[in-house]
Amino acid sequence: MRGIIQGVDILDTLHFIAKKNKRFQASFLKDLEEILNPKSSEYKLIRKLYLDAQNTYTRSILRIIFGDVEDLIN
Repeated sequence: MRGIIQGVDILDTLHFIAKKNKRFQASFLKDLEEILNPKSSEYKLIRKLYLDAQNTYTRSILRIIFGDVEDLIN
């Protein structure tokens, strides 16, 4: 099913989502730092895996909703 989103400013929405993502990422990483030493190799690996997966997921959702918007947010 496809629909049209009217009255939505795509750039405002993208910036809002990016801001929320950064907030959730910071919260997760803060909690992770309480469990693992930030200088440890495990922390660095988990941090990379989480950030990569989160960014890939967010891009895929945005692509579904708005199409290819990579050029708009860079």
